[in-house]
Amino acid sequence: MSGRLLGQDASVLAAAGADVQALGEIEEWARRAVVVPAGTEVVDAHVHLGVDRDGHKLAAADLIADMDANGIGRAVAFPADEPGSGGDFRDANRRVTDAAAEHPDRIIPFCRVDPAVGADVAMGEAHASGARGLKLHPVAQRFAPEADECVAVVRAATDLGWPVLFHAGFGARALGPAFAALLDCVPDARLILAHGGRGDHRALAAATAGHPDVLFDTSIAALPDLATLPPARVVFGSDRPYGDHAQALHLVGCAARVAGWDATALHGVLGGNLMRMLEGPAA
Repeated sequence: MSGRLLGQDASVLAAAGADVQALGEIEEWARRAVVVPAGTEVVDAHVHLGVDRDGHKLAAADLIADMDANGIGRAVAFPADEPGSGGDFRDANRRVTDAAAEHPDRIIPFCRVDPAVGADVAMGEAHASGARGLKLHPVAQRFAPEADECVAVVRAATDLGWPVLFHAGFGARALGPAFAALLDCVPDARLILAHGGRGDHRALAAATAGHPDVLFDTSIAALPDLATLPPARVVFGSDRPYGDHAQALHLVGCAARVAGWDATALHGVLGGNLMRMLEGPAA
């Protein structure tokens, strides 16, 4: 497979250059890196911008620097958990779309809402400002994916042509039946389930098997979960600032080796699958 190496300690390898001679060193590097097929743009599906209520934070300039250091071409970004005094994420959404306007070739803006707090107005403003998708966090905002207010928001996003990225793991309840019910209500929804559905992966994979427009992102996912999915259903994600790009690339490299993904599959996982989803529904 021709391509370039990305992943943990890439700067060390670049600095060493021709001095890296020992086969053991090269093999150790290869075990930790992902080989990016030639012509592939790496696109991160999962980045938070702003200051989260738990103290994690990421500014646009720092994101761009991190992307440059790790060979990431573009990233989908949405607000951290900072709903603001009104609880509707309108200010945080505006900051993300402003950052995307400053970096139009690097940041793909998604908005974030609480389905129970002014979601229609927040989504309308974000759409007018250039948002291209929606992020929903059932744990942080305390709602069920199959609840009426969430179904309404997903329906509205789908009508706008937006994909919807859901937090799906790490503190979420059993999710297979919940997302099956949501998809019964909005069968044409295009969803990205974060973290590989970690914690209820098998049930989610089974519940969404007949929906090609439901993808799973790799952010802080479990390697065995990723290796069981068809690569056409997987998109690269880092969960910055909770995760980091080097480790996220390392995980994809491991999954590619365990599952035997070829260059075409890896091209899709690292960016092609996500960009196709942003362009429209699967044929």
